[in-house]
Amino acid sequence: MPRPDPREMVMDHPEVPERKRFCSRSDCGAPVGRSRGERPGRTEGFCTKCGHPYSFVPKLTAGDVVHGQYEVVGCLAHGGLGWIYLAVDKAVSDRWVVLKGLLDTGDQDAMAAAISERRFLAEIEHANIVRIYNFVEHLDQRTGSLDGYIVMEYVGGKSLKEIANARRSPQGRRDPLPVEQACAYGIEALEALGHLHSRKLLYCDFKVDNAIQTEDQLKLIDMGAVRRMDDDESAIYGTVGYQAPEVADVGPSVASDLYTVGRTLAVLSFDFQGYTTVYADSLPDPDSIEVFRQYESFYRLLVRATDPDPARRFASAQEMAEQLTGVLREVVSLQTGRARPAVSTLFGPEVRVTDTELFPRLDGEVSRLGARVPPARGRRGGSGAALPGGAGPALPGGSGPAVGAPGGTVAHAPPAGAGTGAAGTPVAVSG
Repeated sequence: MPRPDPREMVMDHPEVPERKRFCSRSDCGAPVGRSRGERPGRTEGFCTKCGHPYSFVPKLTAGDVVHGQYEVVGCLAHGGLGWIYLAVDKAVSDRWVVLKGLLDTGDQDAMAAAISERRFLAEIEHANIVRIYNFVEHLDQRTGSLDGYIVMEYVGGKSLKEIANARRSPQGRRDPLPVEQACAYGIEALEALGHLHSRKLLYCDFKVDNAIQTEDQLKLIDMGAVRRMDDDESAIYGTVGYQAPEVADVGPSVASDLYTVGRTLAVLSFDFQGYTTVYADSLPDPDSIEVFRQYESFYRLLVRATDPDPARRFASAQEMAEQLTGVLREVVSLQTGRARPAVSTLFGPEVRVTDTELFPRLDGEVSRLGARVPPARGRRGGSGAALPGGAGPALPGGSGPAVGAPGGTVAHAPPAGAGTGAAGTPVAVSG
C-alpha cells in the first residue's frame, strides 16, 4: 500500500454524518443532531434523552499551534472519542504527527479512556502498533476549557475497512478479500495483540476500522479502549458485531480479544450480511458460504476463535497465530498446487545416520572402536598372545596395548618378569 502525501489526507469539509451522531455519555448513546423535516440536524446542542451536551464541531483549525510545538494542518477523521488532526512537529524536524482529542471533555468516561491511552501506549513499542510521542493540553479559546490531546506517530495508508469497501463486484456488492490476504492481516494483528497481552494489557476493540496497512505492514492505530487485565473500574469500549458476548457480564479478556480477530477475519473474507444483527454472536451456515466450503480449515479456525464459551477458544494469540499460519499454508498450497511445508515446532529434524553398522568390519590393524593400534614397543622377539575370543590382533613382542577386549577391559601383556601367570600370558586389567 503506497504511503500517501499526508496533506492529501486532510478533509476539505470536516463534518460527522448525521447517521453517526450519538450522545457521548456512556450510559445513554441516544441519536443526536438528527434532521427533522427540512431542518438539518444541529452539530452542537443537548441530548433530548439525558440532557448531556454534544458537539461535532472540530475544536482545532488549520494554523492553530498546540502546546507551542504542534502546528495543526487539518482534520483527518472523526473517531469514537473525537476528532483526529494532522499536525507538524516544529520541535522535531517538522515531522508529521497526529493529534487525537476528546469528543467531549465533560464526559468522565471519555476523559478516563484518553488518560489510559496515554499511560499505556507510552510504554509500548512494537512494529505493528502506532507509537505515542506525547500528551499535551491546549486552551480552547472559544469555550475556555483546557483540552487534552495525544500526540502520536502519523501512519499513512488505508484502513482495512477502506481496503475492503474499495473492492466491488460489477453488481455493486462488496467483493470480499482473498482469504490468504485476510489471513495475513490476522497474523500481524495477532502479533500486536500478543505483545499487549505479554504486558498485561487488553486491546478490547479490534475491528476493520482500527487497523491500517501502511506500505507492507499492518498497524493498530486506535488504542482508546486499551485497559489493564486487572482493571475492573474503567468503562469498557467495544463494537457490536465484533465484541464477544460475555464481555458485558464478565468483562474483557485474552479470549475476548481473540474473538474480535475471528470476527474481523469473517467480515473481511466473505460478504457477511447481518453480522451486527442476526449473526451478531454466530456464523452463517458453512454450506451457504463459498470460502467455508472451499477451505474447511479456515471455517474451523473461525468456529473455535468465536466459540460462545471463552474456555473453548484459543489459549493465546501465539497459538491462534500458529494455527492461522497453518491455514494460510494450506490455502496457498491448494491454490498453487505446490506444498508449503514448515519445520515442526514440536519435533526436531531427522537424525542423520553416518553409517549403517555400529562396528565396521575389521581391516588390518583397525580395532572394533575404529582406533589404530600404536606400533609395538619393547623387546624384539618373544612370543605374542592373541586376545581371548579373537577380539583383536596378536600383541607383537609381548608388549603394548590392544584395544577392544570384550567386557570393557583392556588387555595387556606384562613386561618381562612381571605378572602372575606363565610367561607370555596376557593379564586383563579393568579399564
